Amino acid sequence: MKKILAMAVLALLAGGVSAADKPAETKAEDWKEKVFTAEELKKFDGKKGQPVYVAVDGVVYDLSGVKYWKGGSHMNMHEAGEDLSDDIKNRAPEAIHKKGEILKRYPKVGVLAPPEAKDEAEKPVVTVPDESELGLEKFCPVMEHSFVVEAKTPVVLYKGGRYFMCCPAGPPLFAKDPEKYINNPKVRAEKKKEALERERLERAEKRKKKKSKK
Repeated sequence: MKKILAMAVLALLAGGVSAADKPAETKAEDWKEKVFTAEELKKFDGKKGQPVYVAVDGVVYDLSGVKYWKGGSHMNMHEAGEDLSDDIKNRAPEAIHKKGEILKRYPKVGVLAPPEAKDEAEKPVVTVPDESELGLEKFCPVMEHSFVVEAKTPVVLYKGGRYFMCCPAGPPLFAKDPEKYINNPKVRAEKKKEALERERLERAEKRKKKKSKK
């Protein structure tokens, strides 16, 4: 009897040790606790040994094992480290990607943090041309060509500047990435020219006032 009890105690002790030695199991939903900002996600671009991560609908997927993503680029159209929600839904072949359903077979590694709210003062606002602007030649930063301003021309106000759009499609595209468009060399050149013209007119107005006072 004593022998049987001793064997039972040894078995329990052995079981306790093996349980303690086992690594903690990874929970299936642990990935939801890892949050990537847009800037952090850019680091995982598949280059220089980095994993290939992409975000779709707020979920970050690891595509490192996909041969079509080797080097962090897919079909010379999509880059790793980016939010590809729009690309998956509107540009990728639906028969293959099925609007993102294909991603369900790949590991989820985190969630993408929502973009920080922009200051209201920095949001583009759409308006119409002033009467003095009608007939002027302006450069459209979105479509990248010059055109003559008409009464129906959309004008986007952004950071104190007025940006003229040649068609209604311009303002929504501009709003997606204003900095990209305002930093176009041709746009910057036009704004510099406008600033010089304003200075010239202001100097002329000051001279006119001085003469009137004499």
